[in-house]
Amino acid sequence: MRTLGGNMRFSNTWKGWILSSDKNDFHTFLYDPRTSDKIALPHFTHDLPRVFKCALSDEPTNNRCIVVILHPYEPYFWYCRIGGVNEWIKYEYDAGNHQCDSKGLVSEKVVIYTLTSCQGKLYFPVSSVKHGIIEFSPDPVIQIVTMHGMPRDFWARTCNFELDEEPYKFYTFFDGEENVTDIALYNGGCCPASKFELESNCVYWIRTTDGSMHIFNIVEGTHRVCYRPSEDLPKLSSEAFWLLPSNQTV
Repeated sequence: MRTLGGNMRFSNTWKGWILSSDKNDFHTFLYDPRTSDKIALPHFTHDLPRVFKCALSDEPTNNRCIVVILHPYEPYFWYCRIGGVNEWIKYEYDAGNHQCDSKGLVSEKVVIYTLTSCQGKLYFPVSSVKHGIIEFSPDPVIQIVTMHGMPRDFWARTCNFELDEEPYKFYTFFDGEENVTDIALYNGGCCPASKFELESNCVYWIRTTDGSMHIFNIVEGTHRVCYRPSEDLPKLSSEAFWLLPSNQTV
């Protein structure tokens, strides 16, 4: 039996599966910790930093699913198709450039650091007002899309997720003192709210500076803050648990 030990490299995916690759013999597979199911992948013989990201374009049980491994610092990724050619293909992409100085004299290539899957496509942030879309048909094709209706100057934290088979981008806007001024939803991970007795149609976000939890109700447009212990968090006790990303509606 193969154990998940110190020679393994790991990356979780929003579908709840974990990509595992052995640094010694390059044995690579997808593992579902909920069911212990495994899906074999081609041996990954390429060098990677210790921390990297992996994404799935679809359910891994679907033969159309594309597995993508991002290089975190360079503009290229590797991909393979489950049930397809038994090799990883390197793809060097061009997602544009971003400005590195206030005068616009220095720029560098955009590096994709995260991917969100929806309906067989992969979405990634390019800037505060642009996002990219990767579609495999069958080779990768990248499209850059501008988001309209965004404020021109703002400070915000964001996250990307899939809901009801549509891609969304959630923004938390701040003032100069880190007070939340607004939230917005534009088309990490989702989970069934009822499983943990949480409220549906809500985004839960924890501020690292003071440990406060912010609860945003997307439907009602409300925002409240709670601290532990709190009646707002009936199930979130001191017991550890895994909150895996899911493709289920919340």
